[in-house]
Amino acid sequence: MTDSGLGSWTDGLSSREQVKEIAMTLTEPRSVEWVRDQAQVSSWQTAKDELEMLAEFGQVQTIEGDDGHTKYAPNYQFRYFNEVTELINTHTRAELREEIASIQTDIDEWKREFGVDSRDDLESTLTDGDLDSEAIQERNRVLRQWDRYQDNKRLLNHALELYDDARELYPGGNDSSNSSSPLSQ
Repeated sequence: MTDSGLGSWTDGLSSREQVKEIAMTLTEPRSVEWVRDQAQVSSWQTAKDELEMLAEFGQVQTIEGDDGHTKYAPNYQFRYFNEVTELINTHTRAELREEIASIQTDIDEWKREFGVDSRDDLESTLTDGDLDSEAIQERNRVLRQWDRYQDNKRLLNHALELYDDARELYPGGNDSSNSSSPLSQ
């Protein structure tokens, strides 16, 4: 336990699992040393071996850094397909459709609230001279959420497109009772 009374994020994880946890959250190319340090693992070789294995299985990408050393970078394609798979395996088609409808309801409300037809129209209102800083901040908040919702809708649509084929391949795929929290939350 740490001083705050909460367990460390590494509690119960092996060194390799700690490296994997860090590697799967990369947002930019990083060295073995950086990953090792963030994963709080003492062995450089353990970190390197785990990163090489993750790269071999396509979970991260390898690139050559400016210093000539291998760096490990996120594999966004892998992450995206994992998210689609997770949606298919934990939601029914009806739940996915309902989430798309919920997202669209929020977008339609923003269109009415701000008198715009699209996200780009809303963005173009940021330079309106009669907006105060609070109104601009609110529009920026809505724009960030709108972007996230559009990404989520795209993800949900892909899950629906692949749903039947993927469920046939998933053991226990006919059990549609699984459910998780909505994306828009």
